[in-house]
Amino acid sequence: MASFRKRDGSWEYRISYKAIDGSYKQKSKRGYRTKADAQRAAAEVEKELLGHLEIDDAITLADYFEKWIEIHKKPHVSLGTWKGYEQAARIVKEYFGHAKLVAITSTAYQQFLNELGQRYYFGTVKGIHHKVRGAIKQAVADGYIRRNFTELAKITSEKGSKPLEDKFLQLDKYQELIKTLKSRVPDQDSVHLYLLAVTGMRLGESLGLTWPDIDFKNQLINIDKTWDIYHRQGFKPTKNKQSVRKIPLAPEAALLLKKYKLGGWTKNQHDRLFGRTNHTWLNRLVKKLTNTNIHVHSLRHTYASYLIAQNIDLLTVSNLLGHKDLTVTLQTYAHQLEAKKEQDFEEVKKLFG
Repeated sequence: MASFRKRDGSWEYRISYKAIDGSYKQKSKRGYRTKADAQRAAAEVEKELLGHLEIDDAITLADYFEKWIEIHKKPHVSLGTWKGYEQAARIVKEYFGHAKLVAITSTAYQQFLNELGQRYYFGTVKGIHHKVRGAIKQAVADGYIRRNFTELAKITSEKGSKPLEDKFLQLDKYQELIKTLKSRVPDQDSVHLYLLAVTGMRLGESLGLTWPDIDFKNQLINIDKTWDIYHRQGFKPTKNKQSVRKIPLAPEAALLLKKYKLGGWTKNQHDRLFGRTNHTWLNRLVKKLTNTNIHVHSLRHTYASYLIAQNIDLLTVSNLLGHKDLTVTLQTYAHQLEAKKEQDFEEVKKLFG
């Protein structure tokens, strides 16, 4: 909205508008002979502002990235995923400091990735690059910069990839863990780990389970919500719409849950199966029971790998995990698919033998 005033014999316009970051700014100019001249000039500027947002040439890469994740990511991702964006923002700010967005070159960005590769595993560097690349694409679209300095970047890591033994349990250890956990029923933590191991649920999904979600008659588990692990503010929606799903419950698992409800379960306000959030303790317990460096989420990976090894259709595995699409499953379990390739080749040969 424009306002006008006469100063020192000439007219001035002043326009107030809202910038991309939500802040309110002003644009003004004086020296017009008549008010009508000022009004015509202000109308042209207002028309331009409707089509072009105010660009801050002095904005730093760190500040732009922080605003981008707040606007384009925070409203649309789960809290767990958001933690990853916050970590990336801290790393970008730590490295680039007060460097202006317009001053970053492809070489400077490549050096950033190279230094990250000295500190983090390949997968971590790749994840940070993916996030920054998304922000820079938006910066080009918004007109902050003319070129995307992340386009030619190459990712390397002196630490390589995270060891598979830290992500997955070997089959014998997986089966041994399940056997051990069954013997500890109706202990709550043991039942909790057991259910995670034989269903592939995310931890938040398991904490969001209530007894009505367990369909003993049809031997199914209904996943339609999660529990806020980080802020403990109650039930939350699932990570994505594909995460609303049903998971088959083996008869033995159903029997163990009944035993737990009768002898180990503690009644709580929401009728949840597992009434306390004990992420850290569960991680310690699974490390102790397996004598490995895995964590709770590794049980989800192991479950999926086991299904793939047992020739369960990949689309079914993706649906059981609640992945957004099949591409996520293919990328996550590429190592398992590679391991099956020789076996599949032999099966193909038989088809035409």
